[in-house]
Amino acid sequence: MDCRPHPARCCIDYTRPIGTALPPLELLGRGLYSFADASRFIGGKPADLRRWLKGYSAGRDDKLVDHPPLWTPQWEGSGIDGIGFRDLVELRFVRTFVACGVPLNLVRRTIAELHERLGRDYPFTRTSFKTDGRRIFMELVDGSGDRALVDVVKRQDVIRKVVAPSLRAGIELSVDDAATRWFPLKGSHVVVLDPERQFGQPILSASGVPTAAIADALAGEDGDESRVARLFEVPLAAVRKAVEFERMIAR
Repeated sequence: MDCRPHPARCCIDYTRPIGTALPPLELLGRGLYSFADASRFIGGKPADLRRWLKGYSAGRDDKLVDHPPLWTPQWEGSGIDGIGFRDLVELRFVRTFVACGVPLNLVRRTIAELHERLGRDYPFTRTSFKTDGRRIFMELVDGSGDRALVDVVKRQDVIRKVVAPSLRAGIELSVDDAATRWFPLKGSHVVVLDPERQFGQPILSASGVPTAAIADALAGEDGDESRVARLFEVPLAAVRKAVEFERMIAR
């Protein structure tokens, strides 16, 4: 974990998600995010993200129906009210599918289907997907090397005509396809979310300075980017990338 102190941070600890307890040292490396922070980083409402990973009950025909979590989050059973880095990345897929009009029950069925087919947790992160708003497709390579879009719920090939940006852009995977780091700015490695550093909060990859600290310092220095760069001993370009990221998640 990058513990280098930084100026202009005052008494605010930018390395910890707001509203979450500090985890035991032996459990570090998973990343830790409150649902509010997860909402800022991937979009969606905190309440929706929470119910997807905590489960919920809903009324139907005057009866309450229990809906279990989509999967068991990394911090389940720890007493910490938050999620881990792999949860965050996987939720980004779910949130995008739902925003595109895919029903949550279809997302749930797809997760179960993929878990059965692949035998792995976090299947969306491990496989390339596209959606047309009604179906979720898994991009596979067949024996001839040609890619085909497969409807993972109905198990049928479909014509590859769905156009969507890759949800895996910027996500760095390990040799077994587990998400290890996320570079959220397109075409840039200046800002990173790395569960091994600063609890997975957004930082400048070279220095470890939290992007939130840069943004707050910039507000305190009346927008003087050069002064902020000198205060944190980082390149001016890095300050601008941090601001770009903070503005992006604010939108």
